[in-house]
Amino acid sequence: MPLLSKAQNSFDANGGCLNVVDFTIGQPMGSYGDRSYSMTYQHEVFVNEKFTVGAGVGYSYHDKFKYSAIPFFISSHYFFVDKRLSPFANLKIGAFGMFGKKNVGTFEKYSLVDKDHDQAFNFYFSPGVGIKAHITPNIGVIASVTDEAYLIKGFDVNHKDYRSKLSHSIGLNIGICFQINGW
Repeated sequence: MPLLSKAQNSFDANGGCLNVVDFTIGQPMGSYGDRSYSMTYQHEVFVNEKFTVGAGVGYSYHDKFKYSAIPFFISSHYFFVDKRLSPFANLKIGAFGMFGKKNVGTFEKYSLVDKDHDQAFNFYFSPGVGIKAHITPNIGVIASVTDEAYLIKGFDVNHKDYRSKLSHSIGLNIGICFQINGW
């Protein structure tokens, strides 16, 4: 009698960590939304077959406000089914460092406050939903839609002053996810 082998449908929750590298193009959302281009790396451990938690780092450039950011965040994924093709929800939440500011102190929309008046905490969060598809048992591709939000201190045209604002963009993400066994 021949032996039938069963192909692995999803990542092995006992066989290492989940790693995700994704690239995002964000379209402005809301009155202080900004077009953005970003890349993130997330390293997460399996809590069970469907849920992961970990940390990540990224880089993003924001077109209208003209600055770059490096977000540091905790991250999680929840896969709705433990199958080869699975929808998921994810969340990234943390802080970011801002550098390369070019549109500073002009007192116009999309102007950032100067360095002497920066806000105390640069908050970052990005919830999203998407789908994961395995290519091999240890490698998959992901596609998702996210709301990338950065708390910045930008010029408020209604109050004629610099105020903390959430700058949102709807991100279209594509990336790879992989598992390194025993890691």
